[in-house]
Amino acid sequence: MVEDLRLIKFPDFFPKIWERYAALPTIFSVIVLFSGCFGGMGVKQTPKALSNAIDHPVARFIFVSLIAFTATSDIETALFTTFVFFAFLHLLRTNEEREEVGGLL
Repeated sequence: MVEDLRLIKFPDFFPKIWERYAALPTIFSVIVLFSGCFGGMGVKQTPKALSNAIDHPVARFIFVSLIAFTATSDIETALFTTFVFFAFLHLLRTNEEREEVGGLL
């Protein structure tokens, strides 16, 4: 049996199966992508150099892939998950938003 190293042991509320699925590399990548892309909305001002860099679709894809890579430590899974993530966000957009963005990224 694996030793429990948590400082505070909270009672289990959710079924253990949820943790097993959330730990799968692709699912965990999506969790990290959402938190990496949208969790920083509390930052009031982004440095101009970063804002300029993400104006290019390739740079944006690389930045988001790096976020996914932190979750998986596997570059192929990170790249695949990033593509699926952008496709999913594109499907959620309205027609007006799609016209404004002008592409998948």
